[in-house]
Amino acid sequence: MFNWAEEWHMSFAGCGFRSMYYVGALSCILERVPQLVHGASTFGGASSGCLVAAALAVGIPIEKLCFMILITAKEARKHNLGVFHPTFSLLRVVQRSLLEMLPEDAHLRATGRLCVSLTQLNDGRNVLVSEFASREELIQVLMCSCFFPVYCGFIPPAYRGVRYMDGALSNNMPLFEHRNTITLSPFSGESDICPTEGTFNFFEAHYGNVSIQVNTGNVHRVCTAFLPPRLEKLAEICHNGYMDALRFLRDRDLVGAECNPRRVALGDKFPCCEPVREMAKTEDWKRMKIPLNNGGKPQEHQMLDQRIMENLPMGIKKVLCGVCRDSYDAGSWWSLLANILPVKLQTLLLMPFNMSLLLLKRLRSELQTLSGRSRPRQASHTKSHRL
Repeated sequence: MFNWAEEWHMSFAGCGFRSMYYVGALSCILERVPQLVHGASTFGGASSGCLVAAALAVGIPIEKLCFMILITAKEARKHNLGVFHPTFSLLRVVQRSLLEMLPEDAHLRATGRLCVSLTQLNDGRNVLVSEFASREELIQVLMCSCFFPVYCGFIPPAYRGVRYMDGALSNNMPLFEHRNTITLSPFSGESDICPTEGTFNFFEAHYGNVSIQVNTGNVHRVCTAFLPPRLEKLAEICHNGYMDALRFLRDRDLVGAECNPRRVALGDKFPCCEPVREMAKTEDWKRMKIPLNNGGKPQEHQMLDQRIMENLPMGIKKVLCGVCRDSYDAGSWWSLLANILPVKLQTLLLMPFNMSLLLLKRLRSELQTLSGRSRPRQASHTKSHRL
């Protein structure tokens, strides 16, 4: 049971592209009981959950986090084989987003407030990192925690000379052992904020401090965690997080008369589809070529369910609608061609062969990059030895 009198923590399980669930849940909490987030002592996370925890610890607006997740999914879906295409690097996209999003003093803000779960490559031991010497080191730690073997590549990134991989492999819910920790997971189970499943549960699995029910709903959630869904599905996931967080707040009696949501009548002055102006300065938003002013007239997008959109806060609506306006799914030739049944069948039949070739290409590319980095060191060493 949550206790206001004691210090509390928030922990986010790794979930890939389903981290949009956390955007919805946090937007609900920030709208109705903001002190629950602002007063938290520590934010913990593994894999994609550590990116959410880092955003909270550093003080990044939830709208920027939403934009980062959507842009990452957008980049992945541009390729016909998604994240497995040899020209796409998930870690490179995440690194670019972190460089644009994190302030210069991010490591100072995160030290002591952020707890990142890492898995050591050589022995599988879990390591929790909460101190960061520089902004670059903070980014290294976050990228190490997000590295899932084969899915993100073959050669894990390093932090302080040691190679690490996805923190979810050893501890998917850091700070779980603390008594007053609010746990969040987009998979149905025993976390404080998680989906409730009405289907039959075969059994319950406990892995990395996370309890996950084994059912058809969670099987689908795991698939969409690794394979980015379409924009309307991400909006639905965000809405589900909002509603599950609202249920948690009501069940714990955290929403009282003094905690009513502070709504602002924005009206036509700030229409739903006007993008967040701070995000319009980023390179990703500039590449999308979205105008800052649409004449003050809200535009409806058939891709997004308006019943879902009206329940979300205005800031999240702006980001969803802004990215929707330039969505690659609407008219790309590949999405239209892929809907033809013979093309679908041919793609499925050739997928194992294509995947093998792509994985080999990715491995060769990483080995070439690694050898290229080590070659100058050897030359320098030889030169100094001769002198």
